[in-house]
Amino acid sequence: MDTEIIQLKNVTKRFKKNLVLDGIDISIPEKQITGIIGASGEGKSTILKLIIGFYKPTKGEILYLRRNVLKDLKNIRTSFGFATEDGSYYEDLTVRENIFHFGRLYKMKRAELKKRVKEVLHLVELTNAERTRARNLSVGMKKRLDIACAIVYNPQVLILDEPTADLDPLLRDEILNLIKKIKAHGTTVVFTTQILEEMDKICDKIAILH
Repeated sequence: MDTEIIQLKNVTKRFKKNLVLDGIDISIPEKQITGIIGASGEGKSTILKLIIGFYKPTKGEILYLRRNVLKDLKNIRTSFGFATEDGSYYEDLTVRENIFHFGRLYKMKRAELKKRVKEVLHLVELTNAERTRARNLSVGMKKRLDIACAIVYNPQVLILDEPTADLDPLLRDEILNLIKKIKAHGTTVVFTTQILEEMDKICDKIAILH
């Protein structure tokens, strides 16, 4: 039986009178890829932000390794890497500068960080573009940079909000292959999408929102 690393138990989320999630139960297995699929506006992004503690549930609880996320948020948050749909990198920094910056935010020691940046550049296949400013990257390369910034401090869980949005089929496959490589390093991956075909290709578990 898979070890459950994250659990959402009877989670409801309201924004004033707007009910976004109603009694959601999801178990996310460790070191696997879990996909959350649903149409736009179904609450996929809300689930991700609840998991990492950006939002507080109106009802229910979210557990990480059996610990309540909100009650131990300071210690738990460093276990998560999060890449938003719109990207979190800085356009005026180079690829390497961006990755280095996010590592420093998590207080990685300089020697360790230099080694890790090199590893991450290789993993996301951006070594040849490390001195290129982010604004000059292609759309697909920007997606890979965003993921690189989210994994530089080696989180146990990588959370991706629609990582293949606005990409053509070839670039989508590149991102999906990258996600599989990250999983192979022992990372738990949770991502959202509106495309069922993506789920069939790489997911170990699927949650459907309706």
